[in-house]
Amino acid sequence: MRPSAKASNSASEVGAFAAARDICRRHARSFYFISAFLPKPKRDAACAVLAFCRMIDEAIDQPPGMDAPNPAGSPCCSTDELTTRLKMFEQRLGEIYDNRLELPNTEFRTKQQHTLRAISLTVNRYEIPKEHFMDLAEGCRMDLVQARYPTWDSLERYCHHVAGSVGLMMSCVFGLTHSDAQKYAVMMGNAMQLTNILRDMKQDWDRGRIYLPLEDMARFRYSEKQLATGVINTAFRELMQFEINRARQMYQQASEGLCWLAGDGSRLTASATAVLHAGILDAIQKQHYDVFNQIPQLTTSQKFRRLPAAWQLARRQPDEPLPRIFI
Repeated sequence: MRPSAKASNSASEVGAFAAARDICRRHARSFYFISAFLPKPKRDAACAVLAFCRMIDEAIDQPPGMDAPNPAGSPCCSTDELTTRLKMFEQRLGEIYDNRLELPNTEFRTKQQHTLRAISLTVNRYEIPKEHFMDLAEGCRMDLVQARYPTWDSLERYCHHVAGSVGLMMSCVFGLTHSDAQKYAVMMGNAMQLTNILRDMKQDWDRGRIYLPLEDMARFRYSEKQLATGVINTAFRELMQFEINRARQMYQQASEGLCWLAGDGSRLTASATAVLHAGILDAIQKQHYDVFNQIPQLTTSQKFRRLPAAWQLARRQPDEPLPRIFI
């Protein structure tokens, strides 16, 4: 019976990572494309991380009725309901980390159950600390209880939870050769989240959220009422350019740590992820900062044209000057 048991385990693993890759292919298409640079075990692990992160977001941050506009910015579920969700997540995470996860037989598992199996294998093999997932869950909680951010410092803390934590997870998979690389992974995640905020401004407003720091809006004299109606004036363009410059500086500083990732394709994958995501900032500018009527994105040909910059970053050695890719 030993060979059949081994085959069963193999089928379980294959199905687990196939499900995670499929979730990643549908919901993280750019990364799925770039992940081809990774060795297959790391590609599977990275997809498992992103798929599980999406499951966390859906489980905590998508209460009933969330699709309806909520311009008042009020909480979208009760405190008791949110507490219950977080406790259930923490229990499931404990089962994963304590190897107590119980799932149906392989042939009866849903895609989500397959993904749970994939992440349980991944956190074990790549020693991803549990607290990174708890940080992400805290970011999802913040989304349900906080709809405005008064300062950049407060928004940066939010970005750390929802994106910097993912950067730390992915750095475990990619492999680090220097301990300082972790702080750059957090900064890169924060830069990508700020990019998302600038891209998704209209959708966020429809969900009752404004992520732009209120102090920045006040500084440039751009009001919530103007944001609600999609006003694009000089104040808005100056505000957006200010935030774009901030994001570019973060990308540039964070890219300092790319040279400390493993050279097996991990460094190139991380570099390409950064370069392509930062390209959204260019797309915003090219459509004259109009993020209300058209979602800024790169075409496939534009993505390919940015890859040489990723190669340049990936080839850089720690003692070499940092190329000015983002600014």
